[in-house]
Amino acid sequence: MKKLVIFGSGGGLGAKILPLLKERYEVLAPSSKEVDLTSLQQTKAFFKENQVDIVLNMSGKKYDVFLSKLTEEDTVEVDSMLDVNIKGNINVLASCLPQMVERRWGRVIAISSVFAELNVPKNSLYSASKAFVDRLMSSANRENIKYGVTCNTIQLGYWDGGMCYRIEQEYQDMAKDKIGLKRWGSIEELNNTVNYLVDNEYACGINLRIDGGL
Repeated sequence: MKKLVIFGSGGGLGAKILPLLKERYEVLAPSSKEVDLTSLQQTKAFFKENQVDIVLNMSGKKYDVFLSKLTEEDTVEVDSMLDVNIKGNINVLASCLPQMVERRWGRVIAISSVFAELNVPKNSLYSASKAFVDRLMSSANRENIKYGVTCNTIQLGYWDGGMCYRIEQEYQDMAKDKIGLKRWGSIEELNNTVNYLVDNEYACGINLRIDGGL
């Protein structure tokens, strides 16, 4: 049985997918208090103590602000978002890749967003951070695929859990109307996508968009 570590399992989609992952993998699910991904020292320490085959990074943060209205107070939240979305993924790669390269097998999957490719008001900084993750994982894949290590992202649309629940009902209805399937994605569909990227080595260096026809 492959060993998988999931970061960001404390709430939202991470908490929902956790039981499904446990049906197939030996799962580690450290909390953000146990492993702060924005700290390279803590992230490296975790992987030094735990040898894993698959990394699923579902940790993420979203903060909306118009660039023209950015204030000093906003920068605290912006810095926190960039630390989690950007630095967190850098630290994960720097920490897990050495052992995967040595064993000649590994899977790294990071959760991205369709916003990485969409121009939505107030979302420019969040979108840019997810676009960074897409390019980071694709480039990391190029560097490590020869060792049997794949790196991919899943660009999520609107899903049954997590950030979607924070949207006001009026905007939830508007968002659903834009989706071809007229519904949120299910946690089972997300789990199937994770398994697909684990099983298919030839699917590598991709930013897989699953959005129900958004």
